[in-house]
Amino acid sequence: MRAALRDDREGGDFGRGLAVQRRALHALMIRELMTRYGRGNIGFLWLILEPMILCAGVIGLRYLIQAHEEHGVSVVGLLLSGYMPLTLWRHLTNRGAHLPSRSKGILYHRDITLIDMFLMTMALEFIGCTVAFVMNYAALIAINAINPIVDYGLVCGGWLAMGVLAFSISALIAVLTEYHEASERFIQPIQYLILPICGFLFMVDWLPTGVQKIAWYMPMVHCFEMVRAGFYGDSVVTHYDIWYPLAFGGVILAIYFPMIEKTRDRIALS
Repeated sequence: MRAALRDDREGGDFGRGLAVQRRALHALMIRELMTRYGRGNIGFLWLILEPMILCAGVIGLRYLIQAHEEHGVSVVGLLLSGYMPLTLWRHLTNRGAHLPSRSKGILYHRDITLIDMFLMTMALEFIGCTVAFVMNYAALIAINAINPIVDYGLVCGGWLAMGVLAFSISALIAVLTEYHEASERFIQPIQYLILPICGFLFMVDWLPTGVQKIAWYMPMVHCFEMVRAGFYGDSVVTHYDIWYPLAFGGVILAIYFPMIEKTRDRIALS
């Protein structure tokens, strides 16, 4: 009887804890949206419109100045399936820099932790980029600029794999920028340096055989290849392993995610 009562209490405590966590994250999201975008004009819709406008601009310019196909693949589809996952990567990873320090003003609330702030920020960026991807795709389908996606499951799998990978790297950046302030100076240069090798503008099958083996070690390449496998189906040859970026991101998360809350001591000393 006592064991049953103890289990009920533990179950109740766990449920109440989840409810508190949900309310805290919801309140933090609203606060972040109000702080970042304000109440005037279109407000939080900029979270979606910013990546939409950038993607539409890139696709429009490339469509006007370049051939409409590359290696037999539609340039519009190639750019949409490349630029939107790249946008997801950049939005999540760039928001990780000094995230604990930027969050210290809200930490006086007893139920708020740095983990909450990190999860809230990543969730907002992920939702914004996902909605932007869907709306860009719907607009291009409506004007017959691209063919419908062949396999939505593969596209969603590649998108989620990119999200996990970016989430893990953002945790690494959040910790490194708190312990080593100068590390922030390397983030943008590295972001640009990986552009030619991340799979954004090419497919692995287009590369020489020897280079393909090297490209396969880049985790982002697998995410792009999976999204394009969903876009084009059997009409293109793709090379990916869904478990590689997930395992890569999982190892980084296991190391750096628990360290985010530990940076609170450094914030208090600063």
